Amino acid sequence: MIKEFRGQKLEFMDTKTAPQLVEEIFSDNYKVFEKGIEFRDGDVIVDVGANEGFFSIVIAKLFPKTRVIAIEPIPKTVATLSKNIVLNSTLNVEVFPYCVSAPGQKSVKFIVSKDFSGGSTSKCTFNPEHHYEVEVPAFPLDQVFDILRIDRCRLMKMDIEGAEYEVLYPSSVLEKTDYFTGELHTNLRLECEGRRMVGLASWISNRTQCIHIAPCNMAE
Repeated sequence: MIKEFRGQKLEFMDTKTAPQLVEEIFSDNYKVFEKGIEFRDGDVIVDVGANEGFFSIVIAKLFPKTRVIAIEPIPKTVATLSKNIVLNSTLNVEVFPYCVSAPGQKSVKFIVSKDFSGGSTSKCTFNPEHHYEVEVPAFPLDQVFDILRIDRCRLMKMDIEGAEYEVLYPSSVLEKTDYFTGELHTNLRLECEGRRMVGLASWISNRTQCIHIAPCNMAE
């Protein structure tokens, strides 16, 4: 799949997920281009829940002197993400192939679609007809910043399918982050845990400049 965006030629593996996700990124789903955020040489962009790498690669191509961290835990998706990086020669994208988690969690078991990349979560009901499970090593977000030696994050994009509450609330990284954009999720399970999108959105906005939050209702 070959596309052009803002004067850059981009090539992606033609997976079942790719057309929809490419359209979302090119439509500026995360409002990064609409807000006119400036990226300087050496700026760090952290893509938490990078999926097949569309957002990371577009940013990396448009701003080749930035450092882009693509965090994606699901092995089959990481494989596609890595191939997309090679196809686009985006040497400024680094892959962190683990998941972010609450402090104290050593691993997380994900429910993964058999047909599509993305949408993998630990926050919905397992259906063996449509899903398989995979357990992935896990690190708190603060520890990820330490491992990757990130002192300052220019932009954090996050889409981690309901895990954002347990990942962000204990973390201090937003105080080291200039801008935040992403999706916040809900379903009955999260609501029963007392998780509220409005509360987390307010909490994020009190710690960094929140350029966009998309509410998302997840499967149960």
